[in-house]
Amino acid sequence: METPANISNLIKRLNIIKALILLEEFDELTNHIQKLKGHTHDKIIQEIITNIDSKFYSDTVAKIEKFIIQNQSLTVYQDPEIEALRIEIKKLEMDVTSSSDEVTEIEKLIHDFGIRHNNELGEIVSEILKLRKEKLESEKDINEKKKEEYEEAKKDYEEYSKQYEETKLEKQFALTDEEKQELKKKYRKATKLCHPDVVTDDLKEYAESVFRDLQKAYETNDLKKVSEILDTLEKGEIFVPKSEGINEKVKLKSELIKLRQKLNDIRQVLSELKESETYQTISEIENWDEYFDNTKEQLREQLLHLADGRK
Repeated sequence: METPANISNLIKRLNIIKALILLEEFDELTNHIQKLKGHTHDKIIQEIITNIDSKFYSDTVAKIEKFIIQNQSLTVYQDPEIEALRIEIKKLEMDVTSSSDEVTEIEKLIHDFGIRHNNELGEIVSEILKLRKEKLESEKDINEKKKEEYEEAKKDYEEYSKQYEETKLEKQFALTDEEKQELKKKYRKATKLCHPDVVTDDLKEYAESVFRDLQKAYETNDLKKVSEILDTLEKGEIFVPKSEGINEKVKLKSELIKLRQKLNDIRQVLSELKESETYQTISEIENWDEYFDNTKEQLREQLLHLADGRK
């Protein structure tokens, strides 16, 4: 049985098909018909597909209307703007985790190479640099030009020796090719569940901690640890993606606070206007025609009075 969400999406699809038919854009129907074929257990949907294939477009529109009427009560209203925002955020979440995974994989590749290089060649490279340093050290007092070369060789040897000793302390689990694929697959699944950039703000700090542990385990080929983190994330449902966790009610409450403040500001301005002398005068006028006639008469009288005064 279709869920209300599936019914809602199916009705949206059918409305698109109906619109395309009414616009006579029949070539655009193919892709949408393919999407309908996942719902062929419904008799009306089967009939709609058959009618479209047969180019019985009037019958198709009628069947679509019938299906919508029969199933409208099963749909859950979704604000289209909120739904579009959720879709966009979800897509961005996927892009963020996908891109981050790519970066991590490249960094891991470089790191793995460094470990391998250090284990197999480090001792030899260190010895070469040491000998080069010692050779130049003995020459620098004889040849002034060798002093600069010696200082450079000394620096190279010391830096490499330090890096070599530090890398030797790192532990990395040996994995088969199959285990490496399993590690990558589980790591990617886990990052989608705990990436700090795609979880709600209240869980961001904790997500960063889990993500660091996950990255460290992945870097060292610790399949067991990555598996444990993934298992905890899947069972605990600790983190909520922004696309699902952004609460439109909270947004509405925030907007309500803003509107209340705006209303208070407007009311303050309104109060000041009502208390003004200009407003007080106007509000006392009951009949504007009479007021202007009377005022005009008064002004004429004043005019006459002024004219008489000049004589």
